[in-house]
Amino acid sequence: MPTALAVGIVHSFPVGLGHTASVANVGAVAQLIEQATGLVSKIIRAVATARQNKRECEHLALRLSIIGDVLPCLPPADPMVEQPLKELRTVLGEAHELVLACQDRSAANRFFGARRHADSFRKVSDRIYFLLSFVPMVNYAAITSHLARISPQHTWVPTMPSPGSSSASLQTLTVVPDYPCMFSWAEIVTATNNFADKLSRGWSGTVYKGRLHDGPEVAVKVLDKHRPHDTFVPELVITFRLRLRHDHIVRLGGWCEEEDDRMFVYEHMSNGTLRDRLQRVRSSLVTAAPWRTRVAALLGASRAIQYLHCSAQPVVIHRNVSSSSIHLDMNWTPRLSGFGAALYQAAGEEHGGQLVEEVVGTPGYVDPEYTRTKRVSTVNDVYSFGMVMLEALTGEDPATLQLDSIGTGKLALKDVLDRRPSLDPTLPQMEALEIVADTAKRCLCLSRMGRPDMSKVVANLEEALVVIRSHEPMSMARLSLIRRRTSEN
Repeated sequence: MPTALAVGIVHSFPVGLGHTASVANVGAVAQLIEQATGLVSKIIRAVATARQNKRECEHLALRLSIIGDVLPCLPPADPMVEQPLKELRTVLGEAHELVLACQDRSAANRFFGARRHADSFRKVSDRIYFLLSFVPMVNYAAITSHLARISPQHTWVPTMPSPGSSSASLQTLTVVPDYPCMFSWAEIVTATNNFADKLSRGWSGTVYKGRLHDGPEVAVKVLDKHRPHDTFVPELVITFRLRLRHDHIVRLGGWCEEEDDRMFVYEHMSNGTLRDRLQRVRSSLVTAAPWRTRVAALLGASRAIQYLHCSAQPVVIHRNVSSSSIHLDMNWTPRLSGFGAALYQAAGEEHGGQLVEEVVGTPGYVDPEYTRTKRVSTVNDVYSFGMVMLEALTGEDPATLQLDSIGTGKLALKDVLDRRPSLDPTLPQMEALEIVADTAKRCLCLSRMGRPDMSKVVANLEEALVVIRSHEPMSMARLSLIRRRTSEN
């Protein structure tokens, strides 16, 4: 970082505690924050299609995903923020151009430009670190400590934190951290008791149960070693950015990357997956989920998918929605997981879908149109969620469902309804389940144009849950609470 720039930044800061930022300054800072946040999103989107220096691109995206989270939290009335933000905006613009240069398809450019670009990445990272040192960020100490631990060489070794430090390790954590931490392979082995308790096996890896020392239980996802390594950081970036954004998205606690070992540490969901509650009811340890729980789980998961499609920037396509990716915590709150196949929606390809090299997903849930065309978009997630809704209604594995008969109306809902929650559902329950069934049928429309978006799915499931709840007997605790509030008023 040039000394002249450092001097210029320091001298541009107002002096004196009595200084008050003008309304114009506040507006300017707010605009700078918005511009910088937008550039972060553009860079992360561009990284997905980089063809050279992919590792440098992906680690830059991971750093910027942390910065992008806290930029909106900066105080616009703080006069010390404006000048560093101007410089940061400039550097982010250069970083964006650098990543775009890495998309060059020319073989000559890939050969001769890789080393030059690697040097440029180092310089850009150094300048970003320097500028952040002048910005009084919210939780700044925690953020910078995490930035410092993210390095392409992965040489960080956890140490016992000093008093007041935000550094974390398995020896000291008592809760799943708000900001994910990098853990060593040895720490993961200790936490999982040498991977003794296997929870599940998915298409991308195996999940084991573990416990942070004197702390919470965690789920450790160990990726298959045959899986391409260049998919690890994109998955980490997407999961990292989503970790605290929505109540129905699983919390990421950390990760490990040593040699060929790549792992994610998540909060443990003690009630397993929705699939567990639908398929494994023959076990005496697992009971079938009642109708209210099923509809509530569907609603929570649909809200998470709606967030990915409508609120996340850039838009995220999950690509592996299934009942196994919907987890239930101790309070039966559903949380969406399984972002190993997720990708960002490419700009300009919202309607026709973007072409991918490989069709991925869980058999039985994958949209046939996606399989046929290898073009993926948010409507493919809608189809997969339609299969989840149908599974919740019937209790059957999607691979064995008579989808054609159900979709064409040859079989009525009462003919395929799961009878384990109750042999004879009440009329209000049937009314709610009919809403779910109709929504599922629309999601499973073979034509992508005939499917609803997730906002409509959420609205329908909200209606279904209201119908079920409004006709349930009121518990004594709830009745006492209502009476007490009434008497107080």
